[in-house]
Amino acid sequence: MQRREFIFALGGAAAAITGALAAAADDYPNRPITLVVNFPPGGSTDAMARILREPLSHGLGQSIVIDNRGGAGGTMGAAAAANAKPDGYTLLLSVNSSLITNKFLQRNFPFDPRTAFAPITLTSDVALVLAVHPSLPVHDVSELIEYARTNPGKLAYGSAGIGTMHHIMGELIKQKTGIEMVHVPYRGGAPLMQDLIAGNVKVSFNTLPTALPQAQAGMIRIIAVAEKARLPELPDIPTIDETIGGVVNIGWNGLLAPAGTPAPIIDKLNAVAVAALKTPDVIAKMKLQGLRAMSSTPAEFASLIAREVDYWAAIIPAIGIQPE
Repeated sequence: MQRREFIFALGGAAAAITGALAAAADDYPNRPITLVVNFPPGGSTDAMARILREPLSHGLGQSIVIDNRGGAGGTMGAAAAANAKPDGYTLLLSVNSSLITNKFLQRNFPFDPRTAFAPITLTSDVALVLAVHPSLPVHDVSELIEYARTNPGKLAYGSAGIGTMHHIMGELIKQKTGIEMVHVPYRGGAPLMQDLIAGNVKVSFNTLPTALPQAQAGMIRIIAVAEKARLPELPDIPTIDETIGGVVNIGWNGLLAPAGTPAPIIDKLNAVAVAALKTPDVIAKMKLQGLRAMSSTPAEFASLIAREVDYWAAIIPAIGIQPE
């Protein structure tokens, strides 16, 4: 084949691929979509998925099947979604820690957060709180520090898994104050909350949607919030940062597809998801769960992931957490 014929052949192939992608987007979706949630039912990520399921289904014209795949702080479910066929029929709703901080906390982490996914949109801001069992005689962060110092080796704190922001916040407190607390990782926020209520673990970081109803029922006591500012839902509860500077959560949920999913499909999913996230009904349902609706373009989301990978690559080794 002559050079000119080869160039024309390439051009024809490119046009054919472009046409096929456009046709796939036009026809998409024509069957149910699986939405992987990488934590068990009952946590904030699962709540977000169940709020979005109906409006996404309505906007796309197909049913959305939620597949809860907990384990390893969300890594197992995220990896399963990353390895799925990139055709738009397997999506992932994940908190940021499963995609980013786990990389620096788990040996043999199975994917590169920058390249494993085609980001679609951010969905929500996730607030984190510090809670204790009512039998523990502490009511604020200062009392927690004092109790740990006068009772060395007696405190353990629970998290939703190794690498979650729950885990990072606990290790930051230990590093900045010098107190001892044993880390007890769970397979998600829901089983962690069950053990906190039962008193099997006395200190715990939990997402606001998981913790607030239990605190209102008197089953647990929230003593601080791991955010930069106090939460509107808990205006009288101080931030950890007010007592221990620099202990601030960075938390979000986002919707992603496997890398290689055609751009026209990503654009369609983005349009439908962003429209849903701006409806009063979705915003109201999220607010009841302690979630704040947010959205982004795919490019903005991808840029955020890259920036956070660089940020935590510097922070996590500095606080002495070793991969497990």
